[in-house]
Amino acid sequence: MARMRHFFICGSLFAALLISTTAQAENLIVYSAKGVSYQSGEMIDGSQPLALKPGEEVSLISPTGRMIKLVGPYEGAPLGKGEKQEKKSVKEAIKNLLTASGSASESFGITRSADDLFKLAAKPAPLPNPWVIDVTQNGPYCYLEGESLVFWRPEKNRVASVNLEIPERGWSAKAEWASGKSKLAPPRTIPLHNGVSVQITLDNQKVSGIMNRIPRTVQSAAVQAAWLKERGCLPQFLTLAHSML
Repeated sequence: MARMRHFFICGSLFAALLISTTAQAENLIVYSAKGVSYQSGEMIDGSQPLALKPGEEVSLISPTGRMIKLVGPYEGAPLGKGEKQEKKSVKEAIKNLLTASGSASESFGITRSADDLFKLAAKPAPLPNPWVIDVTQNGPYCYLEGESLVFWRPEKNRVASVNLEIPERGWSAKAEWASGKSKLAPPRTIPLHNGVSVQITLDNQKVSGIMNRIPRTVQSAAVQAAWLKERGCLPQFLTLAHSML
């Protein structure tokens, strides 16, 4: 009887875990929406019916990083029966991202052939990690909501002056970048928000770009990678994809 009870409890826990995992696998992240009340970064159940009127649009990201764009009139579940069975492996997610439409692959000399992953793995990552801002390259730039912003430069063995400006806010700050340091944190007073334009001058080299916020609700690396690619943050996208191999 005790053995039967133990088996029943274990079976119940396994079933609950399976149901939870399946439900989580069907969650989609809202990337953008037009004419509907969905918020960027919101999570929705991809197996539930969704109705869009003419003129309404919504873009969703699947757990594998696949972009799903729906345009009204539309009615149905964003994930069809066949799509619920899509592979959830990391390599499959990266392959989906590399072969999707866009210029990220071509910009770094990676084609859409079957050996894309090997080509990506053979190349060094453009950045030390996906969440640093390269101040020697024009944007766009992406950052994680709630995380501290970090600037990065590839050449660290010299003293440099750095000037940060946000023209639309009339804000600017200057600092000295010490020799031997590749990373620098901007002032905490920086008026950072999604869509703001920044200008960064490192000595006499000036770059600029739009800052794009990735909502804190986006936790999956595959979804973060899709977000980076869609926003055009290509060095950050390839760095994150490289770290997932």
